[in-house]
Amino acid sequence: MKKLYAIVDIETTGGTPARDRITEIAIVHHDGTKVTGRYSTLINPERSIPYHIIGMTGITNDMVADAPRFYEVARDIIEWTEGRVFIAHNVHFDYGFLKEEFKSLGYTFSRSTLDTVRLSRLAFPGYRSYSLGNLIQIFNLKVKDRHRALDDALATAEIFTMIMESGAYTGTVDNFITMGLRISNLPVGITLDDILKLPEDHGVYYFRNQQDTLIYVGKSKNIKTRIAQHFTDHSAKSTRIRQSTHSMDYETTGNELAALIKESIEIRSLNPLYNKAQRNSRYPYAIIIDESGPVPVFRITKAKEMSPGQKSLKYFTHKKLAEHYRNMRINELADIFQSMDEESDLSQSLLNVHLGLAPAEDKAVIRAYHGVFREMVDKIRLWFDNDFILEASGRTIYEKCIFLIYNGRFYGYNYFAADHQLFDAKAVRESVQQVEYHPELDLIIHTFMKKNPGKYRIIDVKYPEYE
Repeated sequence: MKKLYAIVDIETTGGTPARDRITEIAIVHHDGTKVTGRYSTLINPERSIPYHIIGMTGITNDMVADAPRFYEVARDIIEWTEGRVFIAHNVHFDYGFLKEEFKSLGYTFSRSTLDTVRLSRLAFPGYRSYSLGNLIQIFNLKVKDRHRALDDALATAEIFTMIMESGAYTGTVDNFITMGLRISNLPVGITLDDILKLPEDHGVYYFRNQQDTLIYVGKSKNIKTRIAQHFTDHSAKSTRIRQSTHSMDYETTGNELAALIKESIEIRSLNPLYNKAQRNSRYPYAIIIDESGPVPVFRITKAKEMSPGQKSLKYFTHKKLAEHYRNMRINELADIFQSMDEESDLSQSLLNVHLGLAPAEDKAVIRAYHGVFREMVDKIRLWFDNDFILEASGRTIYEKCIFLIYNGRFYGYNYFAADHQLFDAKAVRESVQQVEYHPELDLIIHTFMKKNPGKYRIIDVKYPEYE
């Protein structure tokens, strides 16, 4: 059956799908030879458009004030892209925004995708830039309004037509998706069809050799893309993995954090051959806060010598790494004290105490030192002060994923029905399987939370009277 394509371009209020919204969308139908239809509409983003975006696109707040909201055009978008390959110039941007908009409506938007940036590099090699603007100039395309969705989508359609006419490719979806992924590069026992059937979702994947022994565990935001990269990468490690792999499997996780956590747990418990560096990661050294003196200090200790319940700022694989990290924090404190008012006696007193040039005897100096020290600790600590639930997306729209933080550490996670309510600490613990503690898990959660605000929500848990 002949493949059909939907060439998409969107304009937005910014570049972050979790925060920004779509202001305009255009969808151009293409049959592999020519344009066969077009659709476009402004969309009310239900928020103000920043001035610099208005300057770039020409789309003003007045223009979208009476435009339909996304939910009002969602069915049109589904119908105009259904049964077609989703194409865009830098497809991850347009596709990512649409997935996020549909997700907010409780719908999972999923289409096979192609990127005309990548296709252009392969079809027309040798140019310094493959941005849409540069290709428009190179091919002398007539575009009336750059950075308006329909005009950019039509320009992308012209480029796609030239790619199809280049003669370098057969023009089938399988051919484009697997460009650079040659059959000769695939492991024995794995076909192109196996790759194409992989999901484009968050998850963990597993490679096994001919003896069915697990040799590698990995995680990705897009399982299909990541596995395909394994078989196109020619680094020494990837070559060894490719030559040893005979079969593969995967588990979707619904969200990035669950994939990160599951990969970490699986590698340590299953001991895959080619995850040696990760599975052997031990953290024998820790930095703790020593408050035995008048002012607190960072101290390095062996993790096994820590007392029960003692909290560590961070764990390390080698003592020298711990020393380097501690010295960085010490120097940072000195910089903070020096950056305070230079004429302030307190500033100089704090610095003298910090450098060991004067004893900590003045109560005002000690209080001030504790305050600055605690501010730094709050920024770098790995423990959690409160017990809470971190809620993220599930594997389908009908479920959610719950991560439990208990007693200052990551306790475990599980999937629940989307409407399931769990606010009682004891009930949550009974519903979540506890995982063996490892410092890496807390580090993963802290890092994820700092980098991904908006991709989860935090729910405080309550304690029943009998606890």
